[in-house]
Amino acid sequence: MSRINTGDLQQKDLVQWVMDLRARVKALELKIGERTVTFSPLATQVSGTSFETIAFSVFPRSGSSLAVDVTVGGPLEVQTAVDGVPIGTASATAAGTVSVSGFLPESWNFGDRRRVEVRARRPSGSGAVTATALGGWHR
Repeated sequence: MSRINTGDLQQKDLVQWVMDLRARVKALELKIGERTVTFSPLATQVSGTSFETIAFSVFPRSGSSLAVDVTVGGPLEVQTAVDGVPIGTASATAAGTVSVSGFLPESWNFGDRRRVEVRARRPSGSGAVTATALGGWHR
């Protein structure tokens, strides 16, 4: 490796090197193995048209994405949020399992612990619909 002297770098070179380094780190993040995330249930039924928290977890960030599987008993919109900020939303039109995924906010620094919530709401209609966060993975 050749030595870089002070006069050898121009600002545009330095910016390009930083951008290249950032791209390499992002590529390495994607190679990191998945980490299982367990959610604690708060509610098992959703009846309103406003998002209700059905489960939560607190864990340190070690990657850039999160995916959660949720079993629903009917039509529901399911959302994941970090500190109240939505990161992913998915809709179910009938009973079954829906996967919600999204990228974690850049404001969440690696190693910091944050609260992640799984929320659900009825898109329309009345009555209660069951919802259970099965688990998730983070990478």
